[in-house]
Amino acid sequence: MDKSKLNADVGYALDSEGAPGEIIVGAPGQYKYSIKVIGKTAHGGMEPEKGINSVMVAAKALAEVKRYGRIDEETTANIGIINGGIATNIVPALVEIQGDARSRNSEKLIAIRDEIVNTICTAVEKQGAKAEADVVLKYNSFLVDENSKVVELAKDACAQFGFEPNVGLTGGGSDANFINAYGVPCVILGTGMSNVHTVDEYIKEEDLYNSALMVYGILKAAAK
Repeated sequence: MDKSKLNADVGYALDSEGAPGEIIVGAPGQYKYSIKVIGKTAHGGMEPEKGINSVMVAAKALAEVKRYGRIDEETTANIGIINGGIATNIVPALVEIQGDARSRNSEKLIAIRDEIVNTICTAVEKQGAKAEADVVLKYNSFLVDENSKVVELAKDACAQFGFEPNVGLTGGGSDANFINAYGVPCVILGTGMSNVHTVDEYIKEEDLYNSALMVYGILKAAAK
């Protein structure tokens, strides 16, 4: 978005699992990476020895990655996509690996990003294939002061409707990352959504109404 059009003092993103009353003041930054493993094609039945099997190269390279999933309390890394090959009788010449790294600590984020990408690329090249890596910063982390106006307005809304305020941190990204980067303090509000990003995701009707009350309460508090 054009940040010059953002003329707000505070911001809120309705995008967290906790029930209305949850106030998320910190979230991680994220790097996304895509690594192409380039081998050499050949006929899989007639002359496989003339090829370099990118699927096997990629598999062995991924086996060299020792740290993934939950790294620590504020850092995660996930390898989410791997695809390649076009037929069972062709030695595959191309595989693409995609993943992301997240952390609320920028130094840890860079470290795990480099560790995974460099490990895969080095392992690929040791096997005689070629690696091409594309790394993109998706968004920066943020941490809002718990005593700031944006948090106080949300707590005021909780008091108006009897919601228990719960200030915390998250491991997911949201619009709040971008709004904070634009210079507007923004926190994430709990909406009650559960089992997020699974086929069992759901939200209670009551929490939909209560989320609306939170927004209404914030508007009332801001208007005082």
